[in-house]
Amino acid sequence: MLSPNNYLRLSNHCFLKQLEEFYVYNIRTDEMYETNQEAFEFLKLCDGSRQVKELHFENKFANWCLKEGILNAEPKRRQRRFTIEAAPAPSLRYLEFQITSRCNLKCLHCYLGEPAAVDLPKEKIMQVLEEFQTMQGLRLLISGGEPLLHPYFWTINAVLQNFGFRSILLTNGTLINQDIAKKLKVHEIQVSLDGIGSSHDLIRGKDSYTKSISAINLLRELGKDVSVATMVHAKNLEDFPRLASLIKSLGIKEWNVDVPCISGRLAEHKEFQVDHRKAAQFLKYSFGGGLYASSGDLACGAHLCTILPDGRVAKCGFFSAEPVGYIDEGLQTCWKRIKHIKLKDLDCNCDYVQECRGGCRYRALLANNLYSCDPVQCYFRGVN
Repeated sequence: MLSPNNYLRLSNHCFLKQLEEFYVYNIRTDEMYETNQEAFEFLKLCDGSRQVKELHFENKFANWCLKEGILNAEPKRRQRRFTIEAAPAPSLRYLEFQITSRCNLKCLHCYLGEPAAVDLPKEKIMQVLEEFQTMQGLRLLISGGEPLLHPYFWTINAVLQNFGFRSILLTNGTLINQDIAKKLKVHEIQVSLDGIGSSHDLIRGKDSYTKSISAINLLRELGKDVSVATMVHAKNLEDFPRLASLIKSLGIKEWNVDVPCISGRLAEHKEFQVDHRKAAQFLKYSFGGGLYASSGDLACGAHLCTILPDGRVAKCGFFSAEPVGYIDEGLQTCWKRIKHIKLKDLDCNCDYVQECRGGCRYRALLANNLYSCDPVQCYFRGVN
C-alpha cells in the first residue's frame, strides 16, 4: 500500500521516450513499455519531488509501475531532473557507432575489406553521445573494427552510464581478459562466434575461438549481459545444433544469426560463400529479438543509421559508399537526409512483408535492385 507521504520517482534505469508513440524504456532489461499520453504526463511528474498525496493517478497504474520497477516509492525527496524532446520522425532508435577501423583480426568474411587505421576523434564521439540522447535514442551499438582498440576507448567507456540509452559493445572477444571484463561499463557485450573450434578459427584466425569463449565465460561470471552474433558460412553449417546447445548453456540473452552479404573480403573467398537458399534455413536458430526493428509503413532499417570512423554518416554500414553527410554537420541534420523506403514501394507482394519488412536492402541490391526482395528472407519463409 502506497503511503501518501512517499515520493514517487522514475527509476534511474528507466527513461521516458517520446518517439512516434509514448514509451518508457528500461535500459537495464532492454524493455519498451508503450503508454498513452495521459500516463506519460503522469510519469513526467514522478521526478522524486512530489509526494503521493500531491499526484492524481490511478492506483492500479502506479502499483503496476512499482511492480515493474519503473517507479520507486521513496521516503525522502530526491529529485531526478530530466527533459524530454519529441524525436524526429521516423525516430533514430539504433545507432551503429563505428569508432575505429582498427582490428586485431583479419576475418575472411568481413564486409569492410582492408580499411586504413582510422579513429573517430574523442571530441566527436562525445558530441554524438549527447546528440543521440537528445534525439531519444535507444541502443548505441559500439563497433569497429575492434572498438577496444580505439585510443580513447576507456574514456568513452567511463561516461556511457551517464546517458539514457542502452550501450552494446560489438567485439570479437579475443582481447577481453578478466581486468577488461571488470572495467566494461556497457550494458551488454555482443561477441562474434562463427562456429565451434576450427570452423570459427578458419574464418577468424588461429586460437580466436578459445579466446572468444573465454571472454564469454568471464563476462557471464561477472553477471554481464552477453549476446552472440553468428554469420552463416560454408564451414560452420554442421555446427549449428551443437552451437545452439553451447549458447544455451552459456546463458546468452540473444543470438543473432545472419547470412553475410557477398562483399569485402568474402567476395574474394568463395570457399566460405553459401547459396542463399541453403543458408536461409539457419536463421531459425536466432532468438531474443534483434537490433534493427522497423515500424509503421517503413521497410527494414527505418530507425537505424551508422557513423563511420572517418565521420561519415550512412543509412547503414553496407551503404558507406553513399554517405548522407558528416557528423560535423550534426547527427540530426544527417539523419533527416536519409531517404526511408516505404513497404508499399517494395517489389514484395507476399504475406510476410509486414513481418520481415522486406529484409536487408543491401542484400536486395546485390541480388537485383534496392526495391526488390531480400532472397534470404524469402527463402527462410519458403517464398520463391
